[in-house]
Amino acid sequence: MSTVRFAVPVDLASRAPGGKPVRIPMTVQGSMAGKNLKSLTVCVSYDDRKTWQRAKVEDGLISVKNPAKDKAVSFLADVTDRQGNRAQLTIHNAHYGR
Repeated sequence: MSTVRFAVPVDLASRAPGGKPVRIPMTVQGSMAGKNLKSLTVCVSYDDRKTWQRAKVEDGLISVKNPAKDKAVSFLADVTDRQGNRAQLTIHNAHYGR
């Protein structure tokens, strides 16, 4: 079993400064991690998962813009390992803007 973890810098109410660009640490954990990782794509949605935008992934960080005040962002991670196994993870309303 593999998963992707996002370490979003939020307050206790899961909110971050609205509209601000941010680089979010993320890790792949489980059998797909490390040298077994073939590909990783992360997308974000600011409209309740109606449309998705690809996020830049670099050095274990994704670059995104925090959602506007009282709006949410969702994450979609698509991971493939060297054997061709694939996993997807969607985090609906991952955090809100303040």
